[in-house]
Amino acid sequence: MQSLLESLQTKRKYNELLTEYTMELKNRSDKSMIARFSELRKFSMDIIEKSDIFYIREATEMLLPKFLDTVDKLGVVSEINNRPIFHNRWIIPIKTEDGLVENLVGYTNEANERYIYGTAAYYRRRDTLYGLENIHKAYKLGYAILTEGITDTIRLRDLGYENSFAICGTHKSEFIMNQLNRCKYGIIKLGDRDAPGLRAMKNWKVYKGINLYVNLDYKDVDEMCSKNPASIDILKTYISDCVNWLTQYEHRGKVCEQLQVTIL
Repeated sequence: MQSLLESLQTKRKYNELLTEYTMELKNRSDKSMIARFSELRKFSMDIIEKSDIFYIREATEMLLPKFLDTVDKLGVVSEINNRPIFHNRWIIPIKTEDGLVENLVGYTNEANERYIYGTAAYYRRRDTLYGLENIHKAYKLGYAILTEGITDTIRLRDLGYENSFAICGTHKSEFIMNQLNRCKYGIIKLGDRDAPGLRAMKNWKVYKGINLYVNLDYKDVDEMCSKNPASIDILKTYISDCVNWLTQYEHRGKVCEQLQVTIL
């Protein structure tokens, strides 16, 4: 028990340090690039700020004097060439349930590898949801919306669905499903429309859920909303109907009905 407690305390101290480092990077960053991100991805400035997204131009910006002795331990420095891994990318923090930064993701629309994940010591991508700082809101409402990608979740939160989370890939995780199954009514699963995304949704096993498929013309919910703003009201109607169905009764820890719904 003592060893477990010490481990948790060490993890928290690490995340506190990473949080302090991240916020200082954000404060020093080029604020004009936030407006650029808003223009590029059609996200509101408000949700970008709430998500603590910022931009790194030159990799050397990450070598803050205050953190020179510890930066190589924060998952942002390559073990191969000993250089910071992020440059010319928007940085999206992944947070813990108590709002501390657990890892960083670098995004760009100008490279084949659009997302680069940091290698923070306590981050386990397979078993960590993006957006856990809002998990208490999902438990209070009794349901959550699960997406495949981070920008899908940011999109939904921008539309007011703060109880949305991203699994960061197509993998399946019993640990994540156990977290989500604590929602007493169930889960709305909004994965990508491509073949891997469709398979993933089937593998996201929940006690009670709805597979909500985006319109056939789009790959995912982010693309649907950004390319066709008129679809936003349609999406909200479908989500509202899904919530009404879910909240009719609690699953009480047993496998219940699973619906399949396609947005037309």
